[in-house]
Amino acid sequence: MAILTVASFKGGPGKTTLCQVIAACCAKDELQIAVIDADPTKAMSTWHAETYEGRPFECFAETSERAIADLAISLDERCDLVVIDTAGFGNLAGAVAMTVADNILVPLTAGAADLNQAEETIKQAKGLAAAARRKIEVRAVMNRLSLNTKLTRHAIRELQEADIPTLQSSISHRTAFGELSYSGILPAKGAAAEEVEAFIAELKQIGWVPHKSLHASREQGL
Repeated sequence: MAILTVASFKGGPGKTTLCQVIAACCAKDELQIAVIDADPTKAMSTWHAETYEGRPFECFAETSERAIADLAISLDERCDLVVIDTAGFGNLAGAVAMTVADNILVPLTAGAADLNQAEETIKQAKGLAAAARRKIEVRAVMNRLSLNTKLTRHAIRELQEADIPTLQSSISHRTAFGELSYSGILPAKGAAAEEVEAFIAELKQIGWVPHKSLHASREQGL
């Protein structure tokens, strides 16, 4: 029903962590979700196969730009949400992943390099949307933040001045998110769990993540 691509031309802003959070939360909510791991490192698909312990969802490792679009469209026909994790550098596979998307999420940390790369990623996303003659929504999200620091406040101010559309929710630099990569379990309590809840709630509020499974409703005749 929707394709969400998580993209950045720079490595390190936490694309895979956000994909893990989105996929695990949607699976927990009994949505039919599939993830395409288009990153040559295969971090997402390896985590899914070897570490993840939540409700099941599908995950496919596919880095070929010739296959990503067809796979995404095929999965979109039977899933509530398709999430695409991209490489930490600009490549043709990433461009295809952005072109086929309905929505693009661009994570960035509180640093000048990340802000510059976020701006470049958003510019390319808008250019691809114009070339394809279709509307693709793009939002940035602050990730791996160190709370209440001058650097974070400066980064937020820079985003506002650059007029980059940004989610109000953010993900902090917390141990619980680092542990997710080897525990396979979403944070269940504390500040990290509250941030995850706020992040997913905002994605639902803007229509990027379904509130309930449309496929399940159709199967039940609702």
